[in-house]
Amino acid sequence: MNRQQYGRRVLIALFALAALPIAAAQFAYDYLRPDGGQSFGELIAQPVATHASRWRLAAVGADNCGAQTQALLFSAGQLQRAQGEASRRLVATTTAPCTSAAVLATHPLLAAPGLYLIDPSGNAVLRYRPDQLADDAGRRRALQEIGKLLKQNRRLGDTWQNT
Repeated sequence: MNRQQYGRRVLIALFALAALPIAAAQFAYDYLRPDGGQSFGELIAQPVATHASRWRLAAVGADNCGAQTQALLFSAGQLQRAQGEASRRLVATTTAPCTSAAVLATHPLLAAPGLYLIDPSGNAVLRYRPDQLADDAGRRRALQEIGKLLKQNRRLGDTWQNT
């Protein structure tokens, strides 16, 4: 083997070595993709309100300020207080004018009854159905999921800290 053939083989080996991580990543993306996490609430990710300074838990009941709306608002308050230090970043609200809490404008996306998590940019992120929040296990799962979201989005809605 002469020098020119040896040089070509080294050059081809270097290109192959550089292309190997790209090919491996593409293969993993196409064929070995994980299923992903299973969210307890229904993922929405649609704009529903104007910008705000904090995250909101909006209680929407089918009975317009009746027992279901009050139960959802009570759950929203419990979920807010249970967040500990991050509770300052959350506000419990309702779409109905039956409470002194901040009132959201009605939106077609908020028509189904449930507890909606709305980010400070005005996007509805998650919806928890009333039957999901009816028992302790469901509220615990919602509490953990909301806590993870607040932790992963630390700077979003963090108006009480100096930036």
